[in-house]
Amino acid sequence: MGSNKLSYIGLAYRAGSVLAGTAACEKGIKKKSVCLLLLQHGLSDNSRQTFLKLCERYNIDCLSIDEKDSIGSAIGRPEIMILAITDRRFAKQIKKELV
Repeated sequence: MGSNKLSYIGLAYRAGSVLAGTAACEKGIKKKSVCLLLLQHGLSDNSRQTFLKLCERYNIDCLSIDEKDSIGSAIGRPEIMILAITDRRFAKQIKKELV
């Protein structure tokens, strides 16, 4: 992920359109407020499977991010391995940059 792609995630975070961490993301998915879920490659298999099933159930796009790229660093929290984008326009732009 290049700096441009990281900047869209950071911009979405500063705009208040990002949920960070497993609890916040799960809550957002169940409330149907999530448009795109980003999973870091280092996320545990159990968590990954749980969130993939949730995304499938609620029809949410989900992308895996390589280990070399840190989605947590994009928001200033390097320990974070899962992010949910809640704004449709940000989700569309981030997905476009990552695919």
